[in-house]
Amino acid sequence: MKLNIYLTGVGGQGLITFASVIGQAAVDSGLRVTVAETHGLSQRGGAVDVHVRVGEAHSPLIPMGGADVVVAFELIEALRALPYTNPGTVLIANRRLIPPAFRGRLPKPEDVEAEIKGRVAWAHFINAYDYAVKLGNPIFENMVMLGALFALTRVRELISMDAVEGAIVKVIGKAVQENLKAFRLGYSVTSARL
Repeated sequence: MKLNIYLTGVGGQGLITFASVIGQAAVDSGLRVTVAETHGLSQRGGAVDVHVRVGEAHSPLIPMGGADVVVAFELIEALRALPYTNPGTVLIANRRLIPPAFRGRLPKPEDVEAEIKGRVAWAHFINAYDYAVKLGNPIFENMVMLGALFALTRVRELISMDAVEGAIVKVIGKAVQENLKAFRLGYSVTSARL
């Protein structure tokens, strides 16, 4: 079974850690996995994309229209990721707008969500940043998003929750209990909406 997960966001949101946890959990589950990072501006606030391919893959990069899942850590980046979607893609977007460096006018979040819903049949919007702040630190938004990924997609058919929790311990190493709590919270609040 193959699964292509395209991650997008901005520097500082924890996409690389998110991808490392998924990659480690896949390896620990006996699966082949390729993780490829591509950076716009490799600095805090610059665009970051990560391609995670579980199963056999002939290239580390997901082709346009080839994502089974898109996880967008920011709404404008979710729009930018639309070329990777297809009619079966599940898109999970964090309801967060981060002002771009050029200081242009930000669109209204509801307008961005409407545009995405008009182009992706399986679009889900998560308040990951808000949940992370309630847990005590916005740095946990990536683990909230990881929980949402587990609740909303078939990734849980390939990788067990125990494998992901073990990978969180191995990969992150710091604030382990808080990161596990964020992962479980993302899973439970998203599961409750289904």
